[in-house]
Amino acid sequence: MDFDYLLRLGQFLFTVVVGLFSYMSARKASSKVEAEALATRLTGQDNRLLVLEQQMKHLPRSEQLTELAEKLAELGGDMKGIKSDVAGINRSLDPLNRSVDRLNDYLLHSK
Repeated sequence: MDFDYLLRLGQFLFTVVVGLFSYMSARKASSKVEAEALATRLTGQDNRLLVLEQQMKHLPRSEQLTELAEKLAELGGDMKGIKSDVAGINRSLDPLNRSVDRLNDYLLHSK
């Protein structure tokens, strides 16, 4: 083996080692950037999850919803009665409303 052959072999091995080092360091840098992006994303998800948990604490439980539905069913009949009472009151106030309108017109248009 001559010296020229060993020199070329050494250059080739050095080039391969430098290439592998560059490749590995680029992967490491890329992985670090991706990890930082993932950490930022996870922090955002944690914040969103915390907000949702806080909102869920303020929602009514199923027992409360059942109780509310029962009370609304009870009030349903009462509301119909109230509506009919209000309609009757409106009918009885119609003549009074017309009389007040006539008095208002008289007072506005007379000298």
